[in-house]
Amino acid sequence: MKKALLTLLALSLLAWGLAQRYFQDPELERIKSGGKAYAEVFVSQRPDQALCSIHRNRLPADLLPKFLEEQRSLIKYPQNGKLMGDWKKGGAIFNNLQKANCFSCHFGSPVHLGGDVGPSLEKYGLKRGQSEAVQRYTYEVIYNAWAYFPCTVMYRFGAQGLLTPEEIADVVAYLLDPESEFNTKPAVGSK
Repeated sequence: MKKALLTLLALSLLAWGLAQRYFQDPELERIKSGGKAYAEVFVSQRPDQALCSIHRNRLPADLLPKFLEEQRSLIKYPQNGKLMGDWKKGGAIFNNLQKANCFSCHFGSPVHLGGDVGPSLEKYGLKRGQSEAVQRYTYEVIYNAWAYFPCTVMYRFGAQGLLTPEEIADVVAYLLDPESEFNTKPAVGSK
């Protein structure tokens, strides 16, 4: 019990130390002024999430360059270097509630009626092409959306360990490959 308590205390101090390094004095004072429970929420978050929380998901312009740089540094790529994998595997991931669940927020799936929280992805590859730049952008947004859209509600699939780089490459192929059912079949609910 004593060892567990000491470990918890050490982790709390480490998290608070990270928060102190990441936040400036005025932000730390606001965190402290919210009371112990409020402060504990921040020290139990990753520093980048805490930064989004304290600024209510609207980071000040002076913080954006460092934030974006840090988020981009988290992106890892498939070992084989290919940003487009197997579109059939990607479809199984995109359309799976227990895996990526992309269709819940994005319209465009030929399998499920899509949501409207995120932008429509209908015929994504046919509209955007398959250039290396489009592949890289699509891969990086799926891996860590915060590298482009700070504090967005989109899952950070790679950065949070929800999908492997290879699985993300499969989803990229599903979205971009002109042979993919995503680009050859109508989206459920399309007119």
